[in-house]
Amino acid sequence: MDQKKLQYFKKKLFEERDRIVASLTHHEVEIESATSSRSAEFEEASRLDKDREYLSGLLTMDTEELADINESLKRIDEGTYGKCVDCSNDIPEPRLEAMPSSLRCLDCQKQNEDRQEISEEPPISPLI
Repeated sequence: MDQKKLQYFKKKLFEERDRIVASLTHHEVEIESATSSRSAEFEEASRLDKDREYLSGLLTMDTEELADINESLKRIDEGTYGKCVDCSNDIPEPRLEAMPSSLRCLDCQKQNEDRQEISEEPPISPLI
């Protein structure tokens, strides 16, 4: 990938990183607010628990995306950006355009997601 393209993607990654950091800060404030709100009403407490759970999920997704962005920025500096971390093939530019923090080509990403789904399935317990 030429230097002009690398600089373009680096700029996009920094912009996305700034957006996610702002989002993380916002979610942390919302969780803090929901945690500090105490209500005697059972329904209200239940709603607050659901809100905290939802916000915690957003925090997790943002944190994972931030890690991918930082890894992509590191790969730009190392000269390996745009290469799949699993198979070393080029990641198509349209994929990088849509998601600059992509670390894998589509085939390897699918395989990675399939492996994660299998490892997250609960074990089947015998019927006794």
